[in-house]
Amino acid sequence: MFASVRLSLAAAGLSLLQMTIAFSEAAERADLIVIGSVITLDPKDRLAEAIAVRDGRIVEVGSRDEVLRLADSQTQIVEASGKSVVPGFIESHCHAVGVARGLLEQTYVELSSIGELQDWIRNEARQLPKERWIEVPRNEITRFKERRFPTPTELDMACDTHPVIYNAVSNKYVLNTLAMKTLGLLGPDARLEGGEIVRDESGKPRLLRGGGPALRRLIPPRPEHTGEEIRSALQQVLKRYNEVGITSIFERAIDPANLAFYRDLKQAEHLTTRVTATFRFSAKSAENTEKYIASLGLKPREGDDWIKAGPLKITIDGGIHWATTRLSEPYGPRRIAFYELTDPDYRGEQFYSVDEMQSVFSTASKLGWQMSCHVTGDEGTLRVLQALERVAQSDPSIRHQRFTLIHAYFPSSEIVQKCRELGVCVDTQGYLYYKDADTLAEVYGPRWAERFIGLGDWVRGGVPVGLNADHMLGLDSNHAMNSFNPLLMISIAVNRQTTSGQVYGPEQKLSRRDALRTVTQWPAYLSFDETNTGSLQKGMLADLAILDRDLLTCPAGEIAAIRVMRTIVGGRTVHQK
Repeated sequence: MFASVRLSLAAAGLSLLQMTIAFSEAAERADLIVIGSVITLDPKDRLAEAIAVRDGRIVEVGSRDEVLRLADSQTQIVEASGKSVVPGFIESHCHAVGVARGLLEQTYVELSSIGELQDWIRNEARQLPKERWIEVPRNEITRFKERRFPTPTELDMACDTHPVIYNAVSNKYVLNTLAMKTLGLLGPDARLEGGEIVRDESGKPRLLRGGGPALRRLIPPRPEHTGEEIRSALQQVLKRYNEVGITSIFERAIDPANLAFYRDLKQAEHLTTRVTATFRFSAKSAENTEKYIASLGLKPREGDDWIKAGPLKITIDGGIHWATTRLSEPYGPRRIAFYELTDPDYRGEQFYSVDEMQSVFSTASKLGWQMSCHVTGDEGTLRVLQALERVAQSDPSIRHQRFTLIHAYFPSSEIVQKCRELGVCVDTQGYLYYKDADTLAEVYGPRWAERFIGLGDWVRGGVPVGLNADHMLGLDSNHAMNSFNPLLMISIAVNRQTTSGQVYGPEQKLSRRDALRTVTQWPAYLSFDETNTGSLQKGMLADLAILDRDLLTCPAGEIAAIRVMRTIVGGRTVHQK
């Protein structure tokens, strides 16, 4: 009797074991298998032949045979032999909600000369009623082949039937004669609140310096748009991101109200990229920083795999397009003439003192928030690092909070060393080198162009760097304001050629793998997501892109022409060519 019971128990135990094994094997069956040249970017920098996905995460990376063992009749198999499979691209600096709003107001066009600007104005004039203002889409004078502002006369030649305004930079405007007449600015005694009318030798207004708020009050207001219109436009923007392999984005200046558009898309199951939010504010004291943080109603890094709170952000200086970047030397005659300035000793703007930055950084750190700073010039960057050093003396934990310099165009050995010591990361823009370095070489000098967007300096110095677009306007991935095509970014990092084919600072070139890391692995680190995204490893989120050729072996001149055949976010295809 006892023997038969023991036999029955043994049989039951064996059956249970078999069921457990079968269940375990079934649990590992893949929903999706992708076969191709898998660039894992794992700690061993392996290349693999296939990758398996289940329930939105990677369950195996290895040889074709190893991975295919996880297939059954329900598994979707994507064959991409000879083509690169890479981690999904992370756009670490964009303003997608702003892009969406811009879509509802105007179709963006990238212009490369004053002649193209005039043609664009003529085309608009043919389509718009005469009472309508024509506002030229933002195009920088650094990107015009003439390397200067257009004149009112040139705007008149394009159109004298509509008021025309060209927003040259953040604080300079050129208007045609009709626009100046409409605003009452033609007379010799005319004034503009908060601004200055710059006149030519004959006394005729040539451009406006400042006065933007007053202009906006005088010009007919832009139309209001409904929340549904904005959500729909935002969904369109994210789809364009998916088309170039982008699976995650950093919104670099947002507030909770605009972050709600992403939450609405997620709730409707229309969200196709992951979102890390950066909250920009302007407080300059501990008390006001605390008030701002309380107003967010969020905890540090609160959220999920789709939408989460990222860093806080303050603005330290301006930009190279605007003549407000804070430099370590006076602007001097060439830059003063180019930007239409007056003071040869001018060195750019600095909106926060070192003491104010120290107060803000210290307060944010104590409350657990990661900080980031918009800072473009080398002098501005050194002052940020000086404030951060002060905080680190009393709060060493800030070295582990991945403080991020946003832009930091001109690294130096001192800047790189301090960043490494303080655990600082960098978010910078490849398209600016591509489009603007030729002008910088002329206006700033070759030495500045060689340092500009110094990727090699950052990488050799051990500073994690995210290469990105700072996308603001337009839906053309290669010709938006600015390009948001990660493969163009990789090409710029590898080849370091400008639009004219010039190479400034060849030592700044990156290897293809490191260039790929600037749009995948290192941006993931910037947002504390390196265990979830940025590489292709078992257990990580299944965010990946399939390219139309082999990124590591194709001719370097072809990298910018690579197209994304399929984009997968969490195991779900969100773009297929």
